[in-house]
Amino acid sequence: MVRAGAGACVTAAGHALGAVEKPDVGTKAAPTRPLAMWALTGRLDSGEVRRQLDLFRDADWGVVLYPRWGLEIDYLSDEWFERVRYIVSEAAARGMEVWLYDEFTWPSGQAKGKVASGGGRCQARVLRVGADGRCEVSVVPETAGLLDITATRRFLEVTHEGYAKAIGEYFGTTVRAIFTDEPSFPQQHRGGLRGPNDRWAVAWSGPLNAALGGDFPARVSAAKDPGDPALWAKYWAAFTDVFESQWVKPIAEWCTSHRLAFSGHLLGEGSLGSEVMSSGSLMRQLGHFGIPGIDEISTRVDPEKCEALTLAAISRFPGRERMAEVYALGPPGLSTDTMRRMMDLMTACGVDRYVMAICPFDFRGCLSKREYLGVAGIQQPWFREAAKAFSEHVAEAAVAARAAKPLPIEWPGDEAVWAVAGPEPQKSAPLRDWTEKLVRAAREALRDRLACAGGGPSPSGKALVADWKFGALGDNSLRLDGQDLILDFVPPDASLSVQRQLVGALRINGAAVDLGSARPDTAYDASYGRVPIAAMLRVGTNRIEWDSTEKAPLRFLPHAILWGGFSVDGRGHLVQPMTSIKAGDWRGQGYPEFCGTGCYTAEVQFEGPPKRLEVDAGGYPVRVVWNGADLGVRCWRPFEFDLAGVAKAGPNQIEIRVTGTLGHLVAAKDAPPIGLLGAWI
Repeated sequence: MVRAGAGACVTAAGHALGAVEKPDVGTKAAPTRPLAMWALTGRLDSGEVRRQLDLFRDADWGVVLYPRWGLEIDYLSDEWFERVRYIVSEAAARGMEVWLYDEFTWPSGQAKGKVASGGGRCQARVLRVGADGRCEVSVVPETAGLLDITATRRFLEVTHEGYAKAIGEYFGTTVRAIFTDEPSFPQQHRGGLRGPNDRWAVAWSGPLNAALGGDFPARVSAAKDPGDPALWAKYWAAFTDVFESQWVKPIAEWCTSHRLAFSGHLLGEGSLGSEVMSSGSLMRQLGHFGIPGIDEISTRVDPEKCEALTLAAISRFPGRERMAEVYALGPPGLSTDTMRRMMDLMTACGVDRYVMAICPFDFRGCLSKREYLGVAGIQQPWFREAAKAFSEHVAEAAVAARAAKPLPIEWPGDEAVWAVAGPEPQKSAPLRDWTEKLVRAAREALRDRLACAGGGPSPSGKALVADWKFGALGDNSLRLDGQDLILDFVPPDASLSVQRQLVGALRINGAAVDLGSARPDTAYDASYGRVPIAAMLRVGTNRIEWDSTEKAPLRFLPHAILWGGFSVDGRGHLVQPMTSIKAGDWRGQGYPEFCGTGCYTAEVQFEGPPKRLEVDAGGYPVRVVWNGADLGVRCWRPFEFDLAGVAKAGPNQIEIRVTGTLGHLVAAKDAPPIGLLGAWI
């Protein structure tokens, strides 16, 4: 539960929020549904587009159209805009909210290289300062120059104007906003810019040079101390003005003039030094956003570990919708209870719009982005149980979020920050100390606002002891990474999902499998093909081999997954499905990589009817059916069910269903415990 916090924000001179006119778009009462950050990959088959939109629509989620690694259509081509038009028209027919993402992957402003390819003033520049203070300007030809209106106009021309031509009729209705993602400068996302004699490298452009009087490099070179903070305070003031006038404001004005909210988030929100380095003044730049946003892609629910300064910053925009990009780093075994707790933390700071990252169209992107996997979309087994409930909770939490006041923190003014930033703000000791002070104050305020339980459940009743029968509702699953498969039993319904990007040919016990007949495995992920294989298996050792472009297993992208009615014994052999297991983690009881819904059933005698049931399933969705009555699903704490009117004295038929996550299949060893871990009455 979240309660709106008290306390007014103390606004110091320099941040001047009141000086930025609040944009008209995105400030009124608006939908509160979650937004799937829908990572668009492959060729975006029309049938698969419709199927996935139906699932998001049924969950009452909107979508952000996010082109990502694995897209097999040329970004910003005619074919791309045709597919976007098709998606938006189908979303409109379903009454869905759509946002556009303004880049291919990250960072925004590049148009996948199309801006920098314009040459000249479209290309980024860096001012290098040597150890002796001598300055040199270098062109970074592969990167767009966000400090020059020429690059900004080209960016708008190839992206925003392209969308306006393709789907402009939907602007302001189905299409509500454009999401920008960490527009940044070459020294922030490219290595190797400094030469062996360079001391510093900072963003540069002709307009910035003019704003500094045209002689800043000469002044640095002539200075007794090239790192004099007073000298660099002028640089950061000019940098802020130029970034605002040459990039942020033109983008915001284009969006407003086209009935769209400018949203997304900037880079470097977590400290004063990184804010200066990335945007000059985070508050000033976000002031132009119709729906200002933050980045909360690391899932943190503890105020002592959260991005407190980031949350404090977004809290300073009352009266607007405020957005957070969340969960992108996962992990894939993230529980729905943890998701809700993190959302409540952000709600306390006024965040009422949630961009759920990442929701892959399919897993093609995992071949490029291998180091982590966050999935908040339809591939998650919990999606069918929890996604609609999550949307309903978002709508309720938005009421508290919109009433939340700014965190009571005394922010420093821009001029005060610039005065001590120096040429490397992220290494400035005064800014580091200032940041630590602000973070402590923000965390204290957050602790005061949050009223959610810590740790696991605290059962207050008597343990429910029963002889539980167990069954998987659907297939068991087991990832295969090239090992032999030993069967004491051949599942008659055995099938194999094969990763189409990785596997060129497949053989089972020496016989070739016809992968050409494999249907897209929409039950798991459309980038896989599924084939029945029971007829090719035998009792004993089975050799499953494939020709692959990747010889070693990929952590989050299995070459193949076995599905069917089976269990796995302590030797790793496939055996008949185990139907009697003890309360506890099901992974050690025959289902080591099961990622679906497990159903526990028992008949229990009671002298008198119990009044309530509390369940610990590790924070994952739980559905209870008691004496045939469906008591609904609980996706987060309290995992409690009212038994009034359904429980009775004597024998009671109890059914407890627990739904796991994708992480329990692709990264089972790292996933938390799952199953009926405990129950109390």
